[in-house]
Amino acid sequence: TTKIMLALPAPGDADKEPQVLCGICLRSRRVEPAGHAFHAVHEKPKLEGRRRPAAAKKDAESEDEGPSPSDSWKKKKKDGTGKSALKLSALVQGEDLYKLLEVSETSSVEQIKKQYRKMALQYHPDKQGETEEKGSGLSEKDQHFIKIQEAYEVLSDQSKRRQYDSTLDFDDSIPEEVDETLGFYETFGPVFRSNARWSTRFPVPELGNETTDMSKVHKFYDFWLSFDSWRDFSMHDEYNLEDAEFREERRWMERQNQRVRKKYVEAERRRIMRLAELAEKFDPRIRAEREERENKKREEKERRARAKQEELEEKQRKEEEKRRKLEQEQAEEAEKERLLKEQRKADKQAAKTLRQRFKKSVQAQCKLDKMEMEDLQDFCLALEAERLQELCESLEAKSAADESDAFVRHEMAEAKKRQVEEQERQERQRQEARKREQKTSDTKESAPWTTEELGLLAKGLQKFPGGMGGRWNLITRFLNDSGHQRTEKEIVEKTKELSEGQSLRSMGSKIGQDSFQAPAPKAKAKAQAAQVQEEGKAAENGVEKKEDAAEWSAEQQQALEKALQRHPATLDKNERWKLIAADVPGKTKGQCVERFKFLREQLSKAKS
Repeated sequence: TTKIMLALPAPGDADKEPQVLCGICLRSRRVEPAGHAFHAVHEKPKLEGRRRPAAAKKDAESEDEGPSPSDSWKKKKKDGTGKSALKLSALVQGEDLYKLLEVSETSSVEQIKKQYRKMALQYHPDKQGETEEKGSGLSEKDQHFIKIQEAYEVLSDQSKRRQYDSTLDFDDSIPEEVDETLGFYETFGPVFRSNARWSTRFPVPELGNETTDMSKVHKFYDFWLSFDSWRDFSMHDEYNLEDAEFREERRWMERQNQRVRKKYVEAERRRIMRLAELAEKFDPRIRAEREERENKKREEKERRARAKQEELEEKQRKEEEKRRKLEQEQAEEAEKERLLKEQRKADKQAAKTLRQRFKKSVQAQCKLDKMEMEDLQDFCLALEAERLQELCESLEAKSAADESDAFVRHEMAEAKKRQVEEQERQERQRQEARKREQKTSDTKESAPWTTEELGLLAKGLQKFPGGMGGRWNLITRFLNDSGHQRTEKEIVEKTKELSEGQSLRSMGSKIGQDSFQAPAPKAKAKAQAAQVQEEGKAAENGVEKKEDAAEWSAEQQQALEKALQRHPATLDKNERWKLIAADVPGKTKGQCVERFKFLREQLSKAKS
């Protein structure tokens, strides 16, 4: 069976009423008014209400009726006299403490202490003898001694002394302009000296005069523009901290007083700043320095402008001089060319005149047949003007016809003889040159061609194109002048060999092995090899082969243009042209390059 357990014990016979058992102790706690919440609800509104003008007026009217609980807070507000912060006694209220001690306001603490000891010995009651007491119980001399003691207590303490000095009358006025009768230094100097008493930093610099160094003047204005004043404005405090009943109230009063002081401190800072700015504005030394600075800036600007103008003029003068010199040289060259041309023309005309003169003399004095007259024509054309002059004079000097015939025939025979000798000499030179070339060819038959020689050969083939007279002789001289002795036969054979394509691959490998001798890139070497191959074919066939624009179809031309756009010039040249050739059907890389050069040349000609 299930056993039922009761939450409460079963009632007995003697206990007829049920009882409830509980572990909670019900007690009432004692609550007292204290803490931030109580202050915010009950006390703070009263404190803030005291600042209202209406409430202040009401408090003033109800002073005679007696104090009430709500008025106890308002009594803590200062009476506004401004002197309660220092708490001077009634005896010294309105007294000048410096006059009591017979010292000046600028006296030091040691001077005040020394003067106090002196006056204490003089005015001590024991030194005065019997005195008549007043109703207050103190004689006049005793009261004076008490005043001296309190004056010393205030003036010997730096903090109390500053508070007291701040309550004294002080002229806060600032001159807005310079008094013409006094001048700048007499107008602003006393103002700065009187305000120097509030400075926390010493020594305070002087305004000086017109002979003061400018560095000191700038230090003076820097000091006053950042002036640090100790002037105390606690006399304007609205609440007396000693009237506070608890800590929170005291802190609140401090914040309210600090807020009032801050306004006066800021006004004092603006006043000193205004004084320094006005003095700096009217200071003749600052004005003179500013004018001097402006003059220097203006002079420097003018100097730079003049230097720039002079530089421009010098540049223009040099350019004009250079242009004039160039024009003069061109004029001299043109004049020299003109004179040379005129001289050649005159020499030519003189030679022509002398030939005609010689022919006329021969016809008049000699009897020559038709063949001899033709030889005479060639003879005259081969002679110089001086030689013709001599022949004319010699022929005209002879009177007999036989002598004239013999003289002319002798001269013509001598000329033919010299011509034959010259031809023989030239032929011997050619034969000797061929022999030397044959000998050199035999000795250097097995000498391989270097990469540099192949490059020079390509340059020579490009420099002296096909169809030029004596082309192979010029190419041979070009290689020989470059320090590579090769014969004309070797050059022609090497060109033919390269044109057949037998050594292109070997030449490419040779270039790779001798890359340190020829720093030209591989693409350039291949281009030179292609040029050598084309020139070799031209040498073998006797004519130079050129690419014809008609060999390119419209489709190939369009494919080339698209490939040029597709593959930019930023790629490697060799790789780029390989890609372009792959996009153009039926054309190799070299043909694409040649086509591009041909089109660029045609475009340049069209623009020009």
